[in-house]
Amino acid sequence: MFTQEFWLHVAESVGLGLGLALLLWLLRNYAPARRVRVSLFLSVLLLGVYWVLLGAGLAADMLAVKIVLAASVMLGANAALQLVDILLWDYLLGRRRHIDVPRLVVDIFNFIALAAVALALLNGLFNVNLNALLVTSTVLSAVIGLALQDLLTSIVAGLALQFEQPVRVGDWVVVSGQEGRVIQMNWRTLTLRTRDNHHVIVPNSNVAKQDITNYSRPTPLQRQHVRVGLAYQHPPGEAQAVLARAVAGSEGVCANPAPEIVLADYGDFAIQYDLRYWINDYTQAEQIRAAVLARLWYELRRAGLTIPYPIREITTRALPEDHEARRLEQQRREVFAELRQVSLFAPFSDEQIETMVRGASLQRYAAGELLVRQGEVGDSLFVIKAGQVRIDKRGEDGQVVTVARLGPDEFFGEMSLLTGEPRSASVIALTETEAIEVDQPDLATVIQTDTRLLEALSNALETRIRNSIEKMSVGTGPLAEKRAPIPRGAFLLKIQQFFGVKST
Repeated sequence: MFTQEFWLHVAESVGLGLGLALLLWLLRNYAPARRVRVSLFLSVLLLGVYWVLLGAGLAADMLAVKIVLAASVMLGANAALQLVDILLWDYLLGRRRHIDVPRLVVDIFNFIALAAVALALLNGLFNVNLNALLVTSTVLSAVIGLALQDLLTSIVAGLALQFEQPVRVGDWVVVSGQEGRVIQMNWRTLTLRTRDNHHVIVPNSNVAKQDITNYSRPTPLQRQHVRVGLAYQHPPGEAQAVLARAVAGSEGVCANPAPEIVLADYGDFAIQYDLRYWINDYTQAEQIRAAVLARLWYELRRAGLTIPYPIREITTRALPEDHEARRLEQQRREVFAELRQVSLFAPFSDEQIETMVRGASLQRYAAGELLVRQGEVGDSLFVIKAGQVRIDKRGEDGQVVTVARLGPDEFFGEMSLLTGEPRSASVIALTETEAIEVDQPDLATVIQTDTRLLEALSNALETRIRNSIEKMSVGTGPLAEKRAPIPRGAFLLKIQQFFGVKST
């Protein structure tokens, strides 16, 4: 039994095994090649067993020997296809040519190749009559095809979807009435993840028959619509300007293309406007819509525009005739109390503060909303009644630095109010904020009756500016620079010129 031919085959098997071991050792650090190891190892092992069996004197036409050889060939073919997968599909086409070959196509190619090798082994090694097998497989295929008609339809539809690629993994789509992100595409189904984090599995056959809305192509830029109705007494031009300002200032809305405000219809209770705006991230569509609607409420309230609604139920409520007057009087008292605490107005009498209160306005701002913008022309002062704001200043290098945060009873904008200079910083609401705005005409009414206030205002402004410079000089940021001290009376002439009062 242990003839020279036997030991020759054993030596060949050992040599083949050592060669395989060396090859696997050389490829140990190449991660994609690791998936080839098992098939290649088993193929070489079975080939070595085949040679040993032949060397032991077993006939090559024995069934057991043929099975060992066939298993070795099939495993070798599988290893070769895995190498083709790595070199052709992944490296050459994927990385070098940037051609994304669907995984389903690769699987079908591998299946056909393995089927061809199996048929060749059946015909050449086992002498199976392929004609008889073909007739039998045709009948069997017809029976299986009728039983698995729906499954096969989904598989064929999956192939069509992979080739045409109307959707890809990662796209946000609406298909079969379901909206979500595509997270998987396989032989039979397409899986969506909805906004509620539910997985919806749709058969490929249904996908192929339905209209598909793809929000990720050709670009993620999508137009959204919001409808709002305003009362008939508001002129459309004024209403459209306010609505456009509110939409453009909402977080997540694209600046280009700019939002459009279209007068859509004359309804039973209101003029209907269609607010059209663009977004870049459809996954945040609901959040952006909520931000737009919230910003609308604040802008419309400040502008005095109302959203009417139909009255379905009539209720009566006994209110005193002077109810509205009482409400306005209460608001004036609150505004008076706030202005009385402002250090800038400390030299003013109560009557003079009352005069300014008649023209002052109480405004409400949403969190994140801009109250004033650096560089814009302004002639008003803001006193914070409730909430908190952040003051941002842009330096010459374009860097934006937060220089202060202000809360209730604090104020800003005194330089613009007294001298008309552009805003020196931007002010953003950190929380929902109520602020009292005092305009230059309101203050001018008081100054015209008592010009002696000019010097007091100048001194108060100098003191406030001097304190601000000292705080900035103590810091270490890009805005903490040393500045020349402000001389006495530096702003008096500017204030006189701005209010049209001749110097004495």
